[in-house]
Amino acid sequence: AVADAASLHRSRRRKETGRTLLEGPSVVSEAIRAGLAIEVVFVLDGEEPPSNWSGDVRRVTQPVLERLAGTTTPRGPIAVAAIPKSEISTDRPALVAWGVGDPGNVGTMIRTAGAFGYGFIAGPGTADPWSPKVVRSGAAGHFETSVGSVNDLEDLEPWALIGTVPSGGGVPGPLGPGDALLVGSEAHGLPLDVIDACERLVTIPMVGETESLNAAVAAGIAAYLGAMPDQH
Repeated sequence: AVADAASLHRSRRRKETGRTLLEGPSVVSEAIRAGLAIEVVFVLDGEEPPSNWSGDVRRVTQPVLERLAGTTTPRGPIAVAAIPKSEISTDRPALVAWGVGDPGNVGTMIRTAGAFGYGFIAGPGTADPWSPKVVRSGAAGHFETSVGSVNDLEDLEPWALIGTVPSGGGVPGPLGPGDALLVGSEAHGLPLDVIDACERLVTIPMVGETESLNAAVAAGIAAYLGAMPDQH
């Protein structure tokens, strides 16, 4: 059971089994509360499982917990859960990560989407939104919003695309259902074909000489301005 669970750190294994790992008390508890299909919860010897979990519990040693978490200082418990079906709906605005490969940034963007009332969509070249690293970085944000994936621009045809660019765009304004706010990687930004497909381009005005913002920071500012236009 431990070896099978630990194998879920590999993308190929997650795709084959449709399962992933959840780590930490808040993430596991929120996943249970949200009704995620959880198979088993691993807890450190001497610790208690989440109070809202009544299913299969396996008690393990510290070295085993570290193997399951993939980190040297893990926070138990760790759960094996089924990956929810991709959710994409135009009933609210969406925050789209396009080519954002860093798991920490993607997790933060999912948390941001949940905080400001957006759905989250992972575009091509984006880190797997259900990888253990992304889920850990999302800090339970996965269970506060919808999480979906698209393979190309055609999958976003129902949406009005708003692209974030380093310069030349307008200030992010009100966003509503059917609007998709696209954020590219910090290194390369949005590809030209994606920019050409956007109905509107937005730029975050900066006072200093900083060349660019971290992708997750840019997403957070733009999403905030889009959700609360009267606040800026």
